[in-house]
Amino acid sequence: MPSMPDEIGPTRTGVPRQGTFPYLTLIFDFDGTIADTLSAIIRLVNEHAEEFNIKPLAETDVDELRGMSNLDIIKKYKVPLVKVPYLALRAQKELNQRIGEMSLFPGVKELVLDLKRRGIRLGILTSNSRENVRKFLMAQDLDVFDFIHAEQNFFGKNWALLHLLKKFHLKKEEVIYAGDEVRDIEACQKVNIAVIAVSWGFHRRKLLQDKRPTYLVDSPDEIRAIVAG
Repeated sequence: MPSMPDEIGPTRTGVPRQGTFPYLTLIFDFDGTIADTLSAIIRLVNEHAEEFNIKPLAETDVDELRGMSNLDIIKKYKVPLVKVPYLALRAQKELNQRIGEMSLFPGVKELVLDLKRRGIRLGILTSNSRENVRKFLMAQDLDVFDFIHAEQNFFGKNWALLHLLKKFHLKKEEVIYAGDEVRDIEACQKVNIAVIAVSWGFHRRKLLQDKRPTYLVDSPDEIRAIVAG
């Protein structure tokens, strides 16, 4: 069963959800929630370690990073903040050539197709490029999402989420978001929408739990239970 708010602490930052109607729209994060891109990203970093002026990442390094916030990772490797946008765009371009190295997390395809059949509106919010996401989904025969919103917002993911809600005329109380990182939880709490933290992505379960998401799940089937009942 998914961990509920009373198990991990109350998490909503505004007026509690009213009524018993289901969530009408599920927004997914892409990297680490739908697609297992971590291995490809690690290979990319190691290939350019000298250029980025960092040591190649070993398996033990990756395990340590999974317990750290993104800002702590940037500080650890002494990456100047002004270089972060450039590095992110550089990574997007190179990942486009590595789509074949990436895979869906187990159970995600079945979840997405089932929710689509049930009439749930499905979307993706990503800091990756829209081209990369579409290319991956088509390769996986999963190009069924109602919208894909790609936005690099270095002032916070909450702003990208607000832009998405406005663009697609979505009501906060009818939306739920699924993501694998602390920043996903924090963005949803700032915007005041429900958030499902998934433990199969980048950040460790304990780190996610400490941020008190609305739900914390360990399998795609648990998302189905939350969204579709």
